[in-house]
Amino acid sequence: MNISESFPEIRISTRALPLTKFVVFEFGPFALDPAQQQLSRRGIRLKIPPSRLRLLLLFLTHPGDLLTREEIAACLWSDAQNVDIVSGINTAVNQLRAHLGDDPASPKYIETVIGSGYRFIGSVSEIEVPAKPETEMLQEPRATVEASPVPEAPPISAPNRTRRAKMAAIATAAAIVLCAPIVFYLLQGSASRQDVAQADFALARVTESGDIQFADLSPDGNYLIYVRDLGGTQTLFLKQLTTGRVLKLATIGDDECPGLAFSPDGNYVYFARKKPQEPSGELYTVPSLGGNPTKLFDGVSGAPAISPDGHKVAFVRSTLLTHGQDSIVTASLDGSGERVLASYEAPGIHFNRLTWMADGKTLVFPLQTTLMAIPSDGGSAYPLPNGKWDEIDDVRQLPQSSDLIVAGRHSGAPNSQIFEVSPSGGEVRPITHDLSNYTEVRPTADGKALLALQYLVLSSIQILASEGDLENHSLSNENQNADGVGGLAWTPRGSLVYLSQPDRRWEIMEVEGNGSNARRLAGSELPAPFSDPAVSPLGDFIAAVRWFDNDGANIWRMDMDGGNEKRLTNGRQDFPPSITPDGQWVVYGSVQGDRSVLMKVSSQGGPTTRLTDYNADFPAVSPDGKWIACYLSPQQNQPMSLAIVPFEGGAPAKAFQLPATALHLALAWTSDGRAVGFINNVSGVDNIWRQAVAGGPPVPVTHFTSGKIFHFQWSRKGNLAISRGTENVDAILIRNFRQISR
Repeated sequence: MNISESFPEIRISTRALPLTKFVVFEFGPFALDPAQQQLSRRGIRLKIPPSRLRLLLLFLTHPGDLLTREEIAACLWSDAQNVDIVSGINTAVNQLRAHLGDDPASPKYIETVIGSGYRFIGSVSEIEVPAKPETEMLQEPRATVEASPVPEAPPISAPNRTRRAKMAAIATAAAIVLCAPIVFYLLQGSASRQDVAQADFALARVTESGDIQFADLSPDGNYLIYVRDLGGTQTLFLKQLTTGRVLKLATIGDDECPGLAFSPDGNYVYFARKKPQEPSGELYTVPSLGGNPTKLFDGVSGAPAISPDGHKVAFVRSTLLTHGQDSIVTASLDGSGERVLASYEAPGIHFNRLTWMADGKTLVFPLQTTLMAIPSDGGSAYPLPNGKWDEIDDVRQLPQSSDLIVAGRHSGAPNSQIFEVSPSGGEVRPITHDLSNYTEVRPTADGKALLALQYLVLSSIQILASEGDLENHSLSNENQNADGVGGLAWTPRGSLVYLSQPDRRWEIMEVEGNGSNARRLAGSELPAPFSDPAVSPLGDFIAAVRWFDNDGANIWRMDMDGGNEKRLTNGRQDFPPSITPDGQWVVYGSVQGDRSVLMKVSSQGGPTTRLTDYNADFPAVSPDGKWIACYLSPQQNQPMSLAIVPFEGGAPAKAFQLPATALHLALAWTSDGRAVGFINNVSGVDNIWRQAVAGGPPVPVTHFTSGKIFHFQWSRKGNLAISRGTENVDAILIRNFRQISR
């Protein structure tokens, strides 16, 4: 079946792909598969009438063209003689806009041309797919990753030549993308390279799906490779930037990709692949124009860094998912000659990032807040004198220069920006100056363009009255303040305490259960933000986590009005807190050696007591104070479990294996103490599930069809507070940037 067979009424534009090709049209978070007659949003199938699908396909095959009412009528009705065309077309277009969430007053997709017709104004990508059912594509054996057929695209012409999940969530929450105020041009969609080059300083969004996991730019700057998360299934794509043409290179499936890279000549793509609960996986390679991926070797935990001569690969190997040890490893691309250069205990190498210097003799990597260098043939690592960093997310050498390009937070800045720095010290020159958060950066071989990943988080706090009545109300509209993303908690009187980030700083806020009287309780300037507030069941104090340099975290307490702050713990990394019903104790997880254990401390301060000697974290004290729910943190090749531990500590009284899709985030007891809730991500959508302490399989509590859940908690009355929203990640191309940094 091809497009014309799926929708025979629609004429296909001469600009579309040949009818012998099978394509999926993508725009924003949406994808239309004509062969399957299916429209999906972030991998979730939408119910839409066939006539509206035909109309949408008409728009997508003619992006930017004015479509007259006569053309639209011919698409919708084979015989329009007995149809009120004006009313029918208006209804059809309005219904299609409703399916897309498009506002006719400020359209993103369908624009009304008064008196003439309509025009599709969104950016559209045409992705070639194999001529086989999608279910077959998504169920490939792990050792043989299937690729799409090789397309007739022009060859690539290339010149020769964190660790903790909590801190990642906090960093993401701080990512407020406001491109409009930026002092440079914002070029939408797949702008031509000629147009971009004419701008003095140009930023172009080269993806618009909002679900990009990792990306890299070919050395010549003409091609983009990226991994998308399509409803819980990760897929590797290549995009030709001059034409906007997109090719599927490989389906990663239920596994995840921790990083990817082009070869120095642009002819091959290298990507890592691992199981979600394993600390490391395998390295694969695939021709950049398509072909069968080939497995190279095992033991890769982060993005592969290919040496400038294309003969070696460097990578980070982790021994445990959350704690453990990070090692810097080099090897030939066939896996031989492996060499461990250095190893570091947790928190280790931030985001498992490292890069080669142009001479191939040195590797540079972020050891939390310090840029480090190490000889690639062995020797001692040493710090680079490059100023005060609060966080380093990525680093690359700028070609044709000895300077480094760094994505990170510098000197107390609230968000991660892009900088040019000298490895020998001196001025740190900002390239970006906006409110965005950039977490991955890649230069082209000529050093004239940069690729970066940019984050946007929108969230709101919602209240669900009960499990039987899931009608909810929001305490605030979805906003960019990250409301509740860093944590929330009920007070005994029914108000909510939560984390928010108005005015570029983290603050602990309180709001009434009906959304009124929002007020600030306490604030902190970065780089020492709060997270995970917990309220004493007696209503007399708040416990919260405070984060410091080098990913350090400790438990603090304060009065309910935010006053009398007092530090309770002094561990390397202590979080999150849970308070006993009598308000006498604070239980928390703490990194001890190579594992996280459960600890408790008096709410007034004093000596700490260790409760477990095994990997356990994210504790939650039961409503009766007798039990602690926690995760049994996964060891290598072991699934994650939910454990019920006596308050006095020791071995778990019960343990329940969780679904593989369960997220390693906060736990919460139901108000009656009979079950423990957790966040489960199925097909890319987060929902709250609960595991009964008495046993049996876990069951869903909420039934959302889209979005992410950042935090949740039940009140004494059984109301469920949830911080939920969207998290968008897209690739940005920056050109002509050096005049800004100079």
